[in-house]
Amino acid sequence: DEIGDMSLSTQAKLLRVLQERYIQRLGGKENIPINVRVIAATHRELENAIAQKTFREDLFYRLNVVTIQLPPLRQRSEDIPGLVRYFLQKYGNELGIHTSIQSDALEYLREQPWPGNIRELENVVRQAMLVARRYTITVEHIRQVMTKNFAVADKTDGSLSAWIGELLTKAKRGEADRIYAKVFDGMERELFTQAIQLARGNQAKAARWLGISRLTMREKLTAFGLRPGMDDGEESGD
Repeated sequence: DEIGDMSLSTQAKLLRVLQERYIQRLGGKENIPINVRVIAATHRELENAIAQKTFREDLFYRLNVVTIQLPPLRQRSEDIPGLVRYFLQKYGNELGIHTSIQSDALEYLREQPWPGNIRELENVVRQAMLVARRYTITVEHIRQVMTKNFAVADKTDGSLSAWIGELLTKAKRGEADRIYAKVFDGMERELFTQAIQLARGNQAKAARWLGISRLTMREKLTAFGLRPGMDDGEESGD
């Protein structure tokens, strides 16, 4: 995934593996033969990366046997219902939250531009499940997530600093206020969202990771509308 971001030194190692068809375990000396097929993905124009000397031309031609151009999600909105159902099942099992989505909410998702493509859609569905609290996901749940998810939602430029700069530019023009509170509210909400998701809904475990009390954890989850399916009882083993 994202092979265009691979360092030149790792590119050289991968090229050697593909050419010689063997590997060595880390710290080992034995050559281990391999027989593999490689699927590589990137959002970058690798021809430009070759011209800029950031991607090896020999590796490019070794990999570029069959090329599949995958259009952005906004150009294949018919795929969104199937993807949403998959994410509902995936995170339903992971978070213990089994819910559904209203048809108008699904249509609302199909109308969005999705600059972050499938990963952005996945992030929105996952957070909407937490916001909906086991109820059917509505358009309002989706809007709440998409308007409050300031800090980590995939953006066109993928940069938190660029988003903050955008807020400050609007403030200079008199179009925004409370920048300080807005930034920290967005960052804090995302921190608790990520913690409770990684803890699979276990509030006690998430609180321990963040170094706060379980009472504070509950208060923050309530304030941000994040109420996972698992209660805050004793932790299960990792």
